[in-house]
Amino acid sequence: MLAFGLTGVLYSVELTRLKETNTMKNTITIVATILSLLLILDSFNFGHALMMFYLAGVIPGTNVAIGAAQMLQFFAVVAGFTVARVMTYAIRSFKPTIASISRAQA
Repeated sequence: MLAFGLTGVLYSVELTRLKETNTMKNTITIVATILSLLLILDSFNFGHALMMFYLAGVIPGTNVAIGAAQMLQFFAVVAGFTVARVMTYAIRSFKPTIASISRAQA
């Protein structure tokens, strides 16, 4: 009986070690992917193109510039979508709480 219990403990320790190894492999893979993506974006001068789009309305990869009114409309639409997503998430997170409060107690 003691040998069976000891084997179970050893198996549990080995299983924990395996989970830690998989977590470390996943972490290394994610970090390497993010760093390689950053290197690729840097080689395309992504930061400069993004700043030129924000500040002057120049579409990346072209010499076409968008007017100030169109940029204002674009940023208003983007801000509207962002606020709508945040508010939808906030309302959905409170929905179970509100539903449990409003139920009649028997």
